[in-house]
Amino acid sequence: MRVSSRDYYADLQHNLAMAQQDLQRLSRQLSSGRRLTRPSDDPIAVGEIISARSDVAAATNRQKTLQRAILLTGPADNALDSICSSLRQAQDLVLSAGRPGETEAARSAIAAMVRSVRERVLDEANISVKGEYLFAGKLARQAPFEDGAGGVTYVGDSEGLQLWVAPGRPMEVTIPGDRLFNFEDAAGDRAVPEVDTDIFALLDDIATAIEAGDADQVAALGADLDRLYGHIVQQRGVLGARTQRIEDALESAQDAELAAREVLSGAEDVDIAGALMELQARQVSYQAALTATARLASLPTLFELGW
Repeated sequence: MRVSSRDYYADLQHNLAMAQQDLQRLSRQLSSGRRLTRPSDDPIAVGEIISARSDVAAATNRQKTLQRAILLTGPADNALDSICSSLRQAQDLVLSAGRPGETEAARSAIAAMVRSVRERVLDEANISVKGEYLFAGKLARQAPFEDGAGGVTYVGDSEGLQLWVAPGRPMEVTIPGDRLFNFEDAAGDRAVPEVDTDIFALLDDIATAIEAGDADQVAALGADLDRLYGHIVQQRGVLGARTQRIEDALESAQDAELAAREVLSGAEDVDIAGALMELQARQVSYQAALTATARLASLPTLFELGW
């Protein structure tokens, strides 16, 4: 089988072009830091990269949701701590008012302090973070408690704000104010049915009974205060358990993102050391091929020799 000079040089040209493409590919990889600079470099790996990027995006979005939940539950727990502290002070004031021989002036001072507790609790009940009221339920963009001539009214929602802390598993991350402070809900029920009033009206009634010197009434209302205090402490425990679950979910989402990024890096990032070694080897090979081609091109052909 005869191989013409034209075919021979065409084969040389093709091999040199392929070697040059390999050099260009390695140069692109090293300059970009990516093993794949276009889908045709490795069509199979492209599918892995797309899947890994989707996993990274999902984990990142989940973390944003969980961080928002923590932004709500953390300040809510602080507010409940302050509310519980204020109510403990009210319990102490009830005990002080029950001591025999208290003067009218002393009772008036104690009643004023009870009303001050009421105001502090109301302030904490209307706390907001970045425009979201923590105890307003789903109606988080408006203050949930209004103080008027008839007392404090709740204008929020009876359902807590829910966030998707896990795929397919929404969780209530806030406590609606009617449930927390024993207001009637939409169905007319109270969280503590034994106490037929809310915490603000109860504190008002306690202050009035103290001023009147009605020891029996003060004692009865003090028992109701103990019940509502215990309920609020219990709700704070519920919130704490939710916060722990959210923090665990956030840690899990961070681990998932890290794992997805490792998969993405393995499929997409170039091995710098390996690519440099391959580039050097191909440069030497390409230079040798150019030298050999140049020498062959300088040799006379059979036609030129007259064969």
